[in-house]
Amino acid sequence: MLRFNEEFFKEEERCGFVVPEMMKRAWAAEMEVLEHIIMICQKHGLTYYADWGTLLGAVRHKGFVPWDDDMDIALKREDYMKLLSVLKKELPPNYHISSLHTPGDHKQPIACVMNAERLPLGTEIVQEFYGCPYIVGVDIYPLDYVPREKELADAQLTLYNVVYDLGQRFLEIKERGELEKYLSQVEELCNVKFTRDDTLRKQIWRLSDNICSMFTEAESDMLTWFPRQVKGHKEYLLKKEWYEGVVEMPFENITVSVPKGYHEILTLKYGDYTKYVRGGAHGYPFYQKQEEYLRSL
Repeated sequence: MLRFNEEFFKEEERCGFVVPEMMKRAWAAEMEVLEHIIMICQKHGLTYYADWGTLLGAVRHKGFVPWDDDMDIALKREDYMKLLSVLKKELPPNYHISSLHTPGDHKQPIACVMNAERLPLGTEIVQEFYGCPYIVGVDIYPLDYVPREKELADAQLTLYNVVYDLGQRFLEIKERGELEKYLSQVEELCNVKFTRDDTLRKQIWRLSDNICSMFTEAESDMLTWFPRQVKGHKEYLLKKEWYEGVVEMPFENITVSVPKGYHEILTLKYGDYTKYVRGGAHGYPFYQKQEEYLRSL
């Protein structure tokens, strides 16, 4: 376990934002999960990079962005797939892995490692995770290569968009009675054959993931996370040289690896990242629904 003094868990105002005690405990629990992932990466020679809010926090705050409540890392596709293949045997038994390439119903183009699979957590697990009674995790993003040739890059992105859209709107399309039409179109376009069973949606998501990994480093100068591009940010292209090496930076009371080109990456993601702008892609705090569920038991 990581070591925290009792002062760390006290409610605190950072940058004019009040961070409550329970969020501090959730932060500590997330860092515990990340520390396990880091050790696995080191053992297997895999390179990970702090990403999104975790990267911003490491560079700007030497820890969490005060109004952030989760942790993100990224790996290049080859290392990402290797990590997924070894996590189950390397992680503690109570941990849970959710991804397109592990068992279970998963509907996101990222992976997540969590400290447990379901609520309520046992007393020992709550104690192990610094008094945090909620499921916490670390999101893991794959970085894929974009081909140099514009025609190939455009074709790959178009193909991904078609399959990604089917995965996203699967239930809506099914309810309209148009699923078979869409499936047939994708099968012809991608030269694949889906099995019509209860794994169908996951098959679609896996196909989208395979499209992401069509090209190699030798064919490319850029990396991307494809969902970002299909959501309207076609300019989301990361120079591969930015990821040629890491810098170790303090993050609260641990150390994380950030990509060598962190300034350029943060500028692409956030613009002037030195300015404090509160916001996020999900509700804060992340554990609100879990809290309501536990209260209902």
